[in-house]
Amino acid sequence: MIILGLDASTPKGSVALLDGERIIAESVSSSAYSDQFLVMVDEVLAEIDGGLEKVAGFCVTTGPGSFTGLRVGVSLIKGLVLATEKPFWGINTLEAYANLVKPVSQPICPVLDARKKEVYTARFKYTGEHLSRETPDRAVSPQELCDLTQEPTIFLGGGLEPYGETLSSQLGNRFIDNAAIKNQTVAASAAQIAFNQFGTRPCFDLDALNIHYVRKSEAELNRNIFNQEVVKHGH
Repeated sequence: MIILGLDASTPKGSVALLDGERIIAESVSSSAYSDQFLVMVDEVLAEIDGGLEKVAGFCVTTGPGSFTGLRVGVSLIKGLVLATEKPFWGINTLEAYANLVKPVSQPICPVLDARKKEVYTARFKYTGEHLSRETPDRAVSPQELCDLTQEPTIFLGGGLEPYGETLSSQLGNRFIDNAAIKNQTVAASAAQIAFNQFGTRPCFDLDALNIHYVRKSEAELNRNIFNQEVVKHGH
């Protein structure tokens, strides 16, 4: 059973084609906000006879992450679902990142740059081969993340580029960034999660494909401030 996975929630987006849990093809973008994703989809589909007709379903990361990238990814998957009438899955971005870590005993904490001196993060943990969530997604400062980390924890993700040194220096031996990582893209990781859900939670209702922003966009914040000012001044 072939699934096409797409991740546009991070600066380096990816597309992957999987048969079960076996990766057929992957493609990585240098820019998450262009028509490059259509080219990448064509690239991976070229690896199978029959192309799009052979795909059994689609998955897309639904955030948290880049507002623009998430909209690009979800819009593309919606188009493919409408064209093929195949099922789809929305996969949490942080869960897809955590799934990149091979089974370990320590907690796993994906970290993505949320701008405004914050990171998107959540904590996951393996029980045997099963990865489970321990906390909800949240946007916190690096200092808050340090305060929340009470035991040796595996960190990964793009948020380590700006904040890895800060986390390492403050956490000491509670900061682990050299865990065994699967050699695959975030899109492939998301598709593997979707494959494991295939028998239980396939979805055909596009209204159910919602982006998980965690916090409001700049435009929404500005609109709320404007509305508050209007109410305050009675206009």
